[in-house]
Amino acid sequence: MLVFPFGVKTSRLSSPFVILDKSFLEGVSVPQLLYYAQQRWIFGVTETLMFELLRKDDPKRIPNLLKLHKVEDNLMILPGIGEMFRAEGESREPAATVLVAKRVRLIVEKGPSGEYFELAGDTLTATEERSADWNARLPLVLDAWNGLRSMPDLRDVRQGQERHAIVRELELKVGDDREDIRGFYRNHWQPPLPPPELIGEDWATFRWIQVQLLAGLDYIERHGEQTNPNREKVLHDLLDLDYLVAALLVGGLACRDRKIVERFRFLRRGGIVLR
Repeated sequence: MLVFPFGVKTSRLSSPFVILDKSFLEGVSVPQLLYYAQQRWIFGVTETLMFELLRKDDPKRIPNLLKLHKVEDNLMILPGIGEMFRAEGESREPAATVLVAKRVRLIVEKGPSGEYFELAGDTLTATEERSADWNARLPLVLDAWNGLRSMPDLRDVRQGQERHAIVRELELKVGDDREDIRGFYRNHWQPPLPPPELIGEDWATFRWIQVQLLAGLDYIERHGEQTNPNREKVLHDLLDLDYLVAALLVGGLACRDRKIVERFRFLRRGGIVLR
């Protein structure tokens, strides 16, 4: 039986389905975006994209939201990563087969200040709460990534060509060895998350572990022994991982960030990329 990701009826030929990354939205012109819509491209919108568009009152925020409004009929909003995890734990099935994406409808009206999409009321509260949640998670993620330095393969290796070669070898293992990912997950698994023997490439749980491990390896390769990097830069990297997980599950990504595109192609060979 043919199963469409998150219930979105899609085809590589007639209706390609790609996750919309902020870098693509900022870089594409309105005529280009309308052209893709006319060609029946379907854009998956994540909670992360909406959070990024709303968390900062910058000059690009309103133009980006107006771009989305112009192609609303081609937008589908996906469940958040947390909702995917819960669904997989409860159903013992991949999130993309049990959760359904929804249509996006943006209300275009001016607020009390005369500005479109004004950051106020419930929207502002929700965005501030989400920001607080990300800031609370950031030290935990950094601790986990820094902890990768104690892996047997890396523990006594100095920065340089030798470490680079070992990191590259570990990255290839993360990308190709399903049982190794399951083994790592087994060491940290707790109910109600799905048991390790079930998960594979079509599970959000599996893909999240993959992208976190690759991000951690990239982090220690770039930062060496430094343990206090720029928090805003790390937060940006973390947000990118949510786009990547969703793109791996649906098999398509619209993105102009070279690093994210390369990582998507590495983990989803044959996936669709729109740049």
